[in-house]
Amino acid sequence: MVTLELFNLMKSRVKLKVLTCDGADPKFLDALNSMGIETYRVPCRTLLGYPILARGQARKLVEWADVVWTTDVEYSVAPRIKRVKNVPVVAHIHSYALVCPWWGAMYGLREVCVARCSAWRIVGCKQGINMELARVGLLDGVRAGAYWLLDFGKGPLDYFRWKRIVDTSVDSVDVFIAVSNATRDIVVSHLPEARDRVEVVYNPAAHRPWRYVSSLPERRGNYIFYAGGANLNKGPHILLRAFKLLREWGIDVELVMTGTAGTWVEALARRYGVGQGVGFLEKLPEGEYFRLMAGAGATVLPSVWPEPLPTVAVESVSLGVPVVGSGLGGIPEIVDKYGAVAPPLPEKIAEAVVKVLEMRYDREEMRLYAHKKFGVENVERLVEIFNKVAGSRG
Repeated sequence: MVTLELFNLMKSRVKLKVLTCDGADPKFLDALNSMGIETYRVPCRTLLGYPILARGQARKLVEWADVVWTTDVEYSVAPRIKRVKNVPVVAHIHSYALVCPWWGAMYGLREVCVARCSAWRIVGCKQGINMELARVGLLDGVRAGAYWLLDFGKGPLDYFRWKRIVDTSVDSVDVFIAVSNATRDIVVSHLPEARDRVEVVYNPAAHRPWRYVSSLPERRGNYIFYAGGANLNKGPHILLRAFKLLREWGIDVELVMTGTAGTWVEALARRYGVGQGVGFLEKLPEGEYFRLMAGAGATVLPSVWPEPLPTVAVESVSLGVPVVGSGLGGIPEIVDKYGAVAPPLPEKIAEAVVKVLEMRYDREEMRLYAHKKFGVENVERLVEIFNKVAGSRG
């Protein structure tokens, strides 16, 4: 969604052509077509979830380009591009796939490879997620133990396959675009040689809710809003336990969780004894989704990993709804004074929710803050970077 938003905002500012894998999501391709963007599909294979494009098929498009922009994990394309034409490559960083093979390890849920990535660190990350799955009942103990043992072999294999992708790519990228200062700091800690090539440009996400919300309710509603679906990284299990504490403390508030109906999250709520008072919803149409968000007392993001820059938090602040988030990754850069951050622990999240619900916020001030920091000016910044690297090649 973020990539499509960027394409939509940039198409009037630069001449944009898109090269994508022939197995790309049809909805993504339809969206590009509806924007009138020229799209070329080429054969790809994947390795650990990283797309490896067929260089020969892309030759004509690369020869046309003044700048090649990769939108997240297509790092392997950089050296291939350079062999076709010495064109600047700008690589967007929306995740930590550049410093850790996240597709297999999911960062062990609680951290990125904050120490230098290694084969044994990946073993620990993979084992960490299996144990977390077992703790919330998504994996039985026997299978968790079996996977734990298998990870001693799978972890090093994933690590060395990942190294082959990334090690040949970093030197071929002219500029990296990190979506938050936290993301930049993590990347630079791993790749100090890239320090002078990393720029920070926030995603321009603040405007999107206002396509669907014409005005804000006069008062914030008596419910808290969660939009992470059944993704364990987003901490729904943390939030359910926090909600149980709120009930025990006598706090009269409801919880609405989108994208969770019929999933393990709903089953876990029953195990915790908090099925009543929680609205488990399917994934909603955008208009309904943003109107529901706009009426909430707070949006809660108890993520258990350092999210680079969660769009839902930007959208919430843009709608004048304070955010309770874990103090990890880019979340504090969004929340600022418009909510609270806390460790992703049930009691700490519950305490932060109580604090935020009791506070009054100037919703118009929040909207202006979000639009200034996460508005379309960031697209202009991207274009400036593209023009600068293109001009440097003269």
